[in-house]
Amino acid sequence: MARMVRVALAVTSAAVLACQGMDPVVPSATIYFALDAPLCGSILPVQLSIDGAIVQTDTFRVNVANPHLTSVGFTISAGSHTLGARVVAGYVWPDTVVAVNAGSMLTKALPFDCS
Repeated sequence: MARMVRVALAVTSAAVLACQGMDPVVPSATIYFALDAPLCGSILPVQLSIDGAIVQTDTFRVNVANPHLTSVGFTISAGSHTLGARVVAGYVWPDTVVAVNAGSMLTKALPFDCS
């Protein structure tokens, strides 16, 4: 019995030592931005931001050749985040605070009226 306890302690100690210095895995979520402009026919460069930092300037193409309405996914940590978007030199969508869970996906809709 004492031998089994010593073996278990040795294995546990080895596992702890092997894990030292490793970065902990932070649970993540994925955010997408989607332009919702069904009555437009245009090309819009839009700056996308997460927590105040621009993560991409994406060129959305609405009702024109090679349409593009949804951004790539952005991996973020689970928790509360502020999402923002603005047409370059133009319209600014209000910032939105969202709470995301680990493993979740969220699409931030960007409604836009071309009239």
